[in-house]
Amino acid sequence: MHSLHTLALFSATALLGGCSQIDTGNVGVERTLGKVGTEALVPGIYFTLFKTVDEFTAKEVSFQLENLTPKSRDNLTMRDVDLDIYYKTTPAAIPALYVKYQGDVVQHKQVVKDGTSDLVVAYGRVQREAREATYNAIAQMDATTMHTRRTELAESVRTHLQKELDANDKGAFVVTAVNVRNLLTDPAIESAIRQRAETDQAIERKRKEIELAKAEAERLVVQAEGEAKANAIVSASLTDKLVRLREIEAAKDAAIAVASKPGNTVLLAAPGITPLVNTGNAK
Repeated sequence: MHSLHTLALFSATALLGGCSQIDTGNVGVERTLGKVGTEALVPGIYFTLFKTVDEFTAKEVSFQLENLTPKSRDNLTMRDVDLDIYYKTTPAAIPALYVKYQGDVVQHKQVVKDGTSDLVVAYGRVQREAREATYNAIAQMDATTMHTRRTELAESVRTHLQKELDANDKGAFVVTAVNVRNLLTDPAIESAIRQRAETDQAIERKRKEIELAKAEAERLVVQAEGEAKANAIVSASLTDKLVRLREIEAAKDAAIAVASKPGNTVLLAAPGITPLVNTGNAK
């Protein structure tokens, strides 16, 4: 009886020892007598007493590129460029990638601090392509303006990297993000950047001054044109009769003003004759 119990315990232990578990976010790849299976195993528990199941991550993987010194479009060497690269491996593509890149498999914790023990396939290839993509992207930008175009640079690196990865393994990798963490230029370039910024600011100030002067000149022209038109209208309306009417109105206003003062007498004359004004009492 004791022997049967021992045998049952041994069998259970053997069965448990012959099982492998694939965690969520990972896939498994079977190896039987050195032959790699073509199908990716989804998360779950598998009986592997007579075969081996390697567990690969299908989660987002990140790594850093540091101390890069690429040349810019204006042929200036960058002093230090650091980036963070984020990408995923397509689960269904992992078995074929494992066959193709068997010598390029690492544990996640070997390349990322606090990483897992899950395997990462073709890590070296992705890293090399990311480095090349960074050099290509920076070669298309000027060092003097690159620091103001970090977002554009990151997207350019991502696009270049995705294109190169698809060239040999279409759809196997997805570059999810690129972060430009550090972008340092040579001290001489830094001085040139400051001088260029100062020049740009001076040009902008002058441009605004020109715009203000132009606007003021246009305002004066409009004002002068308006005054000229008004004068033309007045001149055109000054007929002989209107002039005579204005003279009579002026004489009337003057007579009323004089007559309103004590002791003054005003006699209105016929048209064309100046009014008679008595400015004092006769003795």
